[in-house]
Amino acid sequence: MNNLNPEDVKKWIENNLVNSKQAREITNQSQRSFSQAVQDNRIKAFFQTGDHGRDIVRLFLRSDCEKYFEQIKERQAARKKQ
Repeated sequence: MNNLNPEDVKKWIENNLVNSKQAREITNQSQRSFSQAVQDNRIKAFFQTGDHGRDIVRLFLRSDCEKYFEQIKERQAARKKQ
C-alpha cells in the first residue's frame, strides 16, 4: 500500500465517490426517500464513519447511485404500465 500515489487516490475519490447530497441529486430523491433507501440497504455506503446522527459521514460509489437511479426509473415505468 506504500506505493499508492496520493494524487492518484485523490483523483479516484473525486471521480468515483459522492457524498449523501450528491447521491440524492444523482438518484433524484428527497432526503427522506434516500435515507430510507440507505436504511433498507437498497443502496449501501462505500465508506462510513461516525457514530450517530450528524456525526455520520457516508460516501457512496457514483456508479452504485447511477445504477440505483436506473432501478428507480424501471420501477416507475413498470408501475405506469399497470
